[in-house]
Amino acid sequence: MPKITIASVPPPRRKPPRMEYRARFDEAWYGARVVVQDGWLRVMFENFTEDADEWYDPDAPELASPHAVDALRARFRGACPTLDDAHCGDLRPGDNLCLVCDIHGGEIKYYDAVLEAVEKEPHGIVDDEEHCACRFTVQWTEGPRRNCQDKVGAEVIYFVQESPIQDPVLSEFLDDVTKRFGDEQGKAMTASQAALSGEGEIAPVSSLTNSPSTLSYSS
Repeated sequence: MPKITIASVPPPRRKPPRMEYRARFDEAWYGARVVVQDGWLRVMFENFTEDADEWYDPDAPELASPHAVDALRARFRGACPTLDDAHCGDLRPGDNLCLVCDIHGGEIKYYDAVLEAVEKEPHGIVDDEEHCACRFTVQWTEGPRRNCQDKVGAEVIYFVQESPIQDPVLSEFLDDVTKRFGDEQGKAMTASQAALSGEGEIAPVSSLTNSPSTLSYSS
């Protein structure tokens, strides 16, 4: 299970990965990359050993519908850039954010939240760089603090990219799985049309004969 452990606060800025993936085991976001091996989609977490990888079988029940494929696609997104202290004024209530979530014991993970309000404070200068002292009220939408509100600083905030992820390997895998639904639907439609046209074992209505019922009466 991927973990990130730190010994000091505030947490260090992470290097933006190429893409992010919401893991199945804890629903947290991690830097990741993907490859297709033997037809399976392999999700590899950055900075973790291969035993943490997650795999997707294109023939598995979890990918047996277009809705399921869309759900898998939604687990991926572009890397979330950090909040530049000098541009904290660009944030607006309702913005989607990804935040550092400090789990008990010093472990940190990344979960999404929505910005509720901003308390503006004068900025200072630290090591010749502008430092944001504003406080941001957020409501968590994921993770152990889901539906809870917190006030956080700029150092734990990342912007969520709204544009869909652009990765050729991922797109090709998902498109191939989606194409199967169209092929199966086409086969089912052909079979249905064949049955209706009499090419199957169903006899046409015109070939059926009706004989009148004979009623017997006893005196």
